[in-house]
Amino acid sequence: MKILNIVKYYHPCQGGMESVVKNIVEGVVANSEIADFTVYSNNHLRSFGKDTKRFDRICVIKEVTPFYLKSQPLNLRYPSLKQLINDHDVIHHHYPFPTMEVSLLRYLERFGSKKFIITWHANIKNSRWSWIEKYYNPAIKKLLDRADHIVVTSPQLFEASDVLKNYKEKIKIIPLSFDPKYKILNSKKYPENREFELLFVGKLRKYKGVEYLIKAIEHLPIKLSIVGNGEEFYNLNKQIDDLKIRNKVRFITFASDEELDEIYKKSDLFILPSINEAEAFGVVQLEAMANALPVINTYLDSGVPFVSLNDFSGITVEPKSSEALKAAIATIIKNKELYEFFSSNALERSGLFTREKMSQSYMRIYND
Repeated sequence: MKILNIVKYYHPCQGGMESVVKNIVEGVVANSEIADFTVYSNNHLRSFGKDTKRFDRICVIKEVTPFYLKSQPLNLRYPSLKQLINDHDVIHHHYPFPTMEVSLLRYLERFGSKKFIITWHANIKNSRWSWIEKYYNPAIKKLLDRADHIVVTSPQLFEASDVLKNYKEKIKIIPLSFDPKYKILNSKKYPENREFELLFVGKLRKYKGVEYLIKAIEHLPIKLSIVGNGEEFYNLNKQIDDLKIRNKVRFITFASDEELDEIYKKSDLFILPSINEAEAFGVVQLEAMANALPVINTYLDSGVPFVSLNDFSGITVEPKSSEALKAAIATIIKNKELYEFFSSNALERSGLFTREKMSQSYMRIYND
């Protein structure tokens, strides 16, 4: 079986969707002898040439990508798409990816009896791209009409979508997974006689809400590590200097897999302060939970509060509220029994989101 996965960017680009597709592809290959994959994406670095690499039964094709706008590739030509559709048995598209979806519509008639799967990673209605919905959704509905299966990553993502409600019979829920390089450990003990080590991991974009986290820790006896880079880097650094808390915060703009693994192990509490549904799931929560870190996240109409559960593996607060974040952090760091309860439950819940479980679910759909 030859399977084509279409995604905006792919490894080594770091991001939620990129790591998801990598886990699907590598997980299915590791557990099935009958599947070969091609991943078709843009290059996450500015590029004027196509890049093709092969790894065992996986072929990765990265298309010419000359320009970007707010992390979106401004690429209107995907010259390999037509032939790739012809050559594969299953077409698996990862939404949202606007420029590719325009190209897919041109080739719908070439799908024939091939299986077409869409994984719906995010609802854009509350994101910075909501302004294109009026023009974008009619095209997307044509692709959804043709899809054999539509995969969503959480029940909340489906319930919050105005577009998907008309496709209920096609919906399948397959939660995402964390990378198996982050080993499941024993639960953590409450850190005695030292400051708590807080952690945020992710791209530094406005919707991540890191500015609210920085304000929240201003008067708390903690340390904060921010792992990631992005367009908000300068603004966040300025905020830290304005608040005079440079001694509390360190930025790690790039961390290797091995370094990130060590950072998770040395941290005590993970914070995901995202402010809108551009944060569709928050795989980094799973990586933290697999290291037995309690999680503070936000109430969003997405998979975020589905991953780490309020009052079970951490605390969920209202978005855009530094006071709510501050109160949740203070509650956890002052209560040893609560901290160890959350830590144990975070570790237990992370076991529900393994790569093996996710890849087996996708293999069933591919084989259907």
